[in-house]
Amino acid sequence: MNHLLRLLAVAVFATSSFAAHGDTYPNKLIKIVVPFPSGGDLDPMARGLGDHFRAVWGQPYIVENRPGANAMIGTGHVAKAVGDGHTLLICSPGPMTINPNLYPKTPYAVGKDIVPVSLIGTTPMILVASTRMQVTNYAEFIAHLKANVGKVFYASAGTGNLTHLVPEVFLSQAGVSAIHTPFRGGQAAITDLLGGHVDFYFNPLPSALGYVRTKKDKVVPLAVTSLERSPYLPEVPTLNELGLKGFDVNSWYGLCAPGDVPKDVLAKLSAETAKALASGPLPERLRAVGTTPQASTPEQLAEQIRRESANWAAIIKAKDIRVD
Repeated sequence: MNHLLRLLAVAVFATSSFAAHGDTYPNKLIKIVVPFPSGGDLDPMARGLGDHFRAVWGQPYIVENRPGANAMIGTGHVAKAVGDGHTLLICSPGPMTINPNLYPKTPYAVGKDIVPVSLIGTTPMILVASTRMQVTNYAEFIAHLKANVGKVFYASAGTGNLTHLVPEVFLSQAGVSAIHTPFRGGQAAITDLLGGHVDFYFNPLPSALGYVRTKKDKVVPLAVTSLERSPYLPEVPTLNELGLKGFDVNSWYGLCAPGDVPKDVLAKLSAETAKALASGPLPERLRAVGTTPQASTPEQLAEQIRRESANWAAIIKAKDIRVD
């Protein structure tokens, strides 16, 4: 009888402890890790989300930039953090869907060590050409590529980066070629694009919007990669309407957490992220940089990650893309 009572007590304690996770979370500083250098596309999202959490929960937050190794350093840091929900990650396609298919080994397993909480927003990429190409529209751009085989260079933020894979898909579908010029990060690629040292770049819209609007003497926006035109640059056509039927590639940003975060904490984070994206300053902050606010459940984002990972794996294999 005493043994039975002890077992019942343990079971009740375990159940009450599990139920208490969400009730007591958060109870200290929240750290939101951005696995890229400061000043990039993800910083406004991290700070906007942190501001909302602080207003609702009354706990302080910090944004910590941990760049390096194609976002694997920051992602690996969060994957190894204590799974109490106080260390979070702003995640994106590179570390979640591309790196596991590109590198022989990553310091985390997606779906096990690092798990999705919610989408934050989506954005197309934009094909931007340097004015040194002397083209004014997409038709002239394609004609230039066909007439200058082996002489046209496109930038990327690094081998295997989304800014590398998307143009590879584009070149195949358009039946043209160009020479890949990888840079160490997006800002370096943009600098050389504006300087006329490379010919074109597929840039996520948030980091392109500013210079596309203000540097018209340096660049020409030719097309966006979504099925529908972006409301932030409605005058720029889609690749789909320009002849590449069905071309639809979007970048996205999400909130992720260590894999052993309790399910009730995960649910609480996901629900509060959805509230932050539904009203208040965060949606406007995202729209201001060309990102469409969009929330999801952890399960929905997990399924999107699985689907995109399979697609990128096939492209990486078909193009024989390798990192040094």
